[in-house]
Amino acid sequence: MADAVNTLRDHGDPMGFSVVGDPVGNAASYHHWQGLQRLSGNGENYLVISRSDNGRGTVPFSLVRMAQPRSVAERWRSNRLSTSPYPATAPVNAQMVGDQPMPAYLSNYAHSGGLQSSGNILAVALDGSLSGGMGQVLFYDMSDLANITLLPPRITTMTGEAGSVSLTQLGDGTFLAATARNAANTLEFYRSTASDLGQSGTTFSSVGTWNESALQTTIGDSEFGDYQSLHFITQCDGSLFLAGTHMNTSVVIGIGEDWLDLFRVTDMNGQIVLTKVAKKHLYCGYPSPNYGTGANTQCNMDAAGGVFVDATGQLLVYASEHDNSGPGNSVKMMEFRSIFPVPQQKCLTDIQYAWAELYDDSDFSDRGLMIDYADYTLRRYDNLKNVEGFGDKTSAVRWCIPAGWRVRLYDDDGFRDRYKEFTGTGEQNLNAAGFNDKTSSVRFVYVGN
Repeated sequence: MADAVNTLRDHGDPMGFSVVGDPVGNAASYHHWQGLQRLSGNGENYLVISRSDNGRGTVPFSLVRMAQPRSVAERWRSNRLSTSPYPATAPVNAQMVGDQPMPAYLSNYAHSGGLQSSGNILAVALDGSLSGGMGQVLFYDMSDLANITLLPPRITTMTGEAGSVSLTQLGDGTFLAATARNAANTLEFYRSTASDLGQSGTTFSSVGTWNESALQTTIGDSEFGDYQSLHFITQCDGSLFLAGTHMNTSVVIGIGEDWLDLFRVTDMNGQIVLTKVAKKHLYCGYPSPNYGTGANTQCNMDAAGGVFVDATGQLLVYASEHDNSGPGNSVKMMEFRSIFPVPQQKCLTDIQYAWAELYDDSDFSDRGLMIDYADYTLRRYDNLKNVEGFGDKTSAVRWCIPAGWRVRLYDDDGFRDRYKEFTGTGEQNLNAAGFNDKTSSVRFVYVGN
C-alpha cells in the first residue's frame, strides 16, 4: 500500500458537480464540505459528501450522481474536458440528487464530518460539540440508493467530538470503526458485535483509544496531522492501513500544502499501534483560464477528502474545495491517480484504455497533460495551445498503447512536420531525444500489426 501512495500522480485531474440550491454557499468559516466518499457496487457512478452548517442544522450527507461515460469500477477521469481552452464548469449530468434527512432525535446537530463506506455500509460522523451533545456515528445501508436505510447500531463517542469516522470490515465479518477527536490527534476504536449491522441487537463496543504521542514511523517523519478525513484501506494480504488527508496549516484556511499520509494499523499485545509508512504531497492547483502564472485551486485537503480502491487495485484519492465556488454554483474537486493510471494488461491490449501524459518538465514533475484515448475527441489536440496552453511545453512523455498503434507528437499544429512516435509502454525525456518544447499537436495512429 505504501507503494500505491508513493506512485500517486501529485497533480490531480479536475472534476466537479452541481448542487441543489445553495447548501453551502461561499463562507468557509460558517459552513463547508467535510467528507467525501466514492461509492462502489451500485451500477452507476455516485459519491456521498457531508457538510457543516453551523447554526442552521444540517444533514448527514448528500448523494451526488456523477453520470458520465465512465467505468463504474475504475478511475473516473476528468469530467470537465471540452474543446474550449479551459473547462469552465461541471457537466449538467453530474449533480447532487438529494439530501439524507437527519434523524429527528439529532435535529440540533449541525456538523457532519468525515465519512467512509465499507461495501454497502456507510458510516457518518456527527460532531456534537457545537450542539452540546456527544459525538455520534450513524450507519446506513447503501445497497439501494433509491431507498437508503438507517441501520440500528449507533456509536456514541467518549466526548462531544466526532470529526470523522473510518470503517472497514474485518476478516471475521465484524466491522471496525475509528472516530477522531482533538483535531484527529486522538482516535477512538470500536468493533461491532456481529457482522450484520441490520440485525437487531448488533452494537459497537470500544476496543481502545490511540493518541498521536504513540505514533511510530518507518520513514523518519513522526508528524500526525489535523486530518479532516481518515479512511481505512485493507491490503490484499489482509494488512490494515489508515489514510489521512489534510493541509499542513492551522493558521489560515487555504494557505499551506495538501498531503495524503498513510499509516499501518496493527495490534501489539492488545494495544492499537499506528506506524507512518508513506506520505505524498498533492497539488490542487490547475492552470487558470488565462494561463497566467497563478493557479486555479480545484480542491483543498482540509475540505472533503476520501480514498477509493478500484476494481483493478489502483488507489484513487478524491478531494473537493470548501465551498460552491465553481462556475454556476458548482463544486470543484479532483481525482488523484497513479502515474501509470491503467494496468498494463489493459492498455497494452485494448485501445480504449490507451493513454499518454505530457509533462511540462523533463523529470516528469510539474503539471501534466493527460490524454486518454477514450476522451480524445473531447479536446483540440490538433493544436495544444488550445489545451491548457500546452503548445511547445512538453519536456517528457509517458505512454501505454496496444500493438499496432502509435502515439505521435508533432512539431507543428494540425499533425504536421516532423514527429516522434512511441509504441508499447514507457517514458521518454524529450530533451535527450532532441524534441524538448517542440510538441504542438498529438494523436493516436493505427499502423497495423
